[in-house]
Amino acid sequence: MIWKNAARTVLHGMGGLPALRVMRRNQFRVLMFHEFQESCRANLEALCDHIRRHFEPVPLSTIAAALRGDTSLPPNALTITVDDGYRNFLHAHAVFRKYRMPATIYAVAGFSDGRLWLWTDHVEFGLQHTSKRGIRAEIEPGVAMELDLSSPESRTQAVADVWAALKKLPNSRRQRFLAGFGSMCGVAIPPEPPADRLALTWEELRALAADGVEIGCHTFSHPILSRVSDPSELDYEIRGAKELMEARLRSKVNHFCYPNGRDADIGEAAVECVRKAGYESSVTTTYGLNRLRANPLRMRRLPFDGTTSLEYGAELLAGLHV
Repeated sequence: MIWKNAARTVLHGMGGLPALRVMRRNQFRVLMFHEFQESCRANLEALCDHIRRHFEPVPLSTIAAALRGDTSLPPNALTITVDDGYRNFLHAHAVFRKYRMPATIYAVAGFSDGRLWLWTDHVEFGLQHTSKRGIRAEIEPGVAMELDLSSPESRTQAVADVWAALKKLPNSRRQRFLAGFGSMCGVAIPPEPPADRLALTWEELRALAADGVEIGCHTFSHPILSRVSDPSELDYEIRGAKELMEARLRSKVNHFCYPNGRDADIGEAAVECVRKAGYESSVTTTYGLNRLRANPLRMRRLPFDGTTSLEYGAELLAGLHV
């Protein structure tokens, strides 16, 4: 801790961060957000003010064009992306607009269409609302998890454990497990998620697009794509979701985001499907900055959320932790 504090003193008080920004000025940043709470507005404003003073925000479409060689990027170029398409993006939109920060939302097509919850929220709802103090969850035949639900802390841990286990399953098996999850918990899962878990509607997405926000696709149902074995299902999640979104939005959808986004979660079949579907770019959750020779279908990102401190956010943006 002493060494860390000393290093931060050098970085923030003695010119270290400006030097890093100069060293990495020819690399572009793609920021990754998921959700926003109204209480985090001041924190987000501070981050946006820092970005405006030290970086050059550009739309994702400009980055895609630069990767094709059709245009150039300014030094320290940066763009903002937001995964999942939760309605609470509206808390951030006014801030991004105030600071002239181009943003891209990756909507889950089936979520915005009102056909499904995000499956992670489905799990959390069941485990947080059950009256049971413990559940034996058979994740796979012969493989069960003993979930302790005796305290708020243990319930939170149980949610994380089930998420992690389900991400490793073949997609068909995950779907079967979720189909019976409400009964397992003794909870009736309502047709719509709670207010804080709602999706942006098509009308809201169209209004945001008219206000300069780019709308990208985050699949139809948010599966782990490397766990989807049926080629026709993979095509529907990637190309089919794009076609549905374009019909609802009445505009082109050029950008894609891989759910979970690690190399192990993507797979070459999904990347090829994204290419064939005609997307101009796609993003991963692989951590880091990008060079202009980057693969436009495997861009790296920097993880942020509404609570990221300005001190740590400035370090991420400068490229300190890459």
